[in-house]
Amino acid sequence: MSGTIHVTLLFIKIIIINIVLGFKFTIMKQPLLGKKISDLRKQKGLTQEDLVEKCNINVRTIQRIESGETTPRVYTIKTILNALGLDYEKVFEGKYEEGKFDKILRFFPSNLRQVLNVSLIAGIVYFILGFAETAFYATSLSSVSSETNWSDLPMNNYKSYSSNTVYIIIKIISVISFGFFMRGFVLVGSYYKNYLVELMAFLMIIMNTIFEISEIVSINFDDSLGYFILISKAITFGIIMIFFGIGILRLKLHLGDLPVATGVLEIITGVCFSTVFLSAIGLIILLPLELLELLLLYKVLSKIPSN
Repeated sequence: MSGTIHVTLLFIKIIIINIVLGFKFTIMKQPLLGKKISDLRKQKGLTQEDLVEKCNINVRTIQRIESGETTPRVYTIKTILNALGLDYEKVFEGKYEEGKFDKILRFFPSNLRQVLNVSLIAGIVYFILGFAETAFYATSLSSVSSETNWSDLPMNNYKSYSSNTVYIIIKIISVISFGFFMRGFVLVGSYYKNYLVELMAFLMIIMNTIFEISEIVSINFDDSLGYFILISKAITFGIIMIFFGIGILRLKLHLGDLPVATGVLEIITGVCFSTVFLSAIGLIILLPLELLELLLLYKVLSKIPSN
């Protein structure tokens, strides 16, 4: 177990170091970004040398950015725009552009706030239901070890909900509320052109639906099937959550420090789930994580114009 914890902590450290040192993210791809900056500079009547004096960026770097040879970090773009007397958010976020899953999830420029309001309500419902499900998963996963004989593990925890009918109703409400909750994050990814958040949130909706239906069906089969589904779900969601957390970290430039806390906690939770044996710790972290996700959605809602 100590070896597993050591490897997990090392994995978290490597991920965070790579995020801090290595990621590049821009709201617009090259060469459109370079042309945009070049046009803005010319509108201000500045030469490249004039811009260099204002922002203290090497003239060769400016030339490579404007020609589309290199993709700058958002920090560099903000520095250039500040030198031009322009606001980053107003330049790049003035108009909503359709995302990858907008048609499937029914996103329109006119209903963005409505989508997020529904997502917040669904998130609260899912958070409340989470206490019942977390109690079940914690009890089940606490008995898992490397020497576990799956056929000997009783899945009688289902009956603790009072009956299979109540359990199925809870599961159905959980699937619906989680779907609408993550729908909000698909919109967040689309709104900020963060494809990683957009894709991972959509993937979580699909995978959660598949696993929840599988869990409902498994109550009529051998107990070992239920545990197989449980372990598969932990590993799958653990991996997705790691990438989802990386995507959320990239929202820092738009939403401040809240995405940093949320993203790091998301990655840690994902690593715990993906190891399976640390899933009980992941379930404990999941509760404050869901609260941070709700706060994040609320912050995005406050930034979207009412019209």
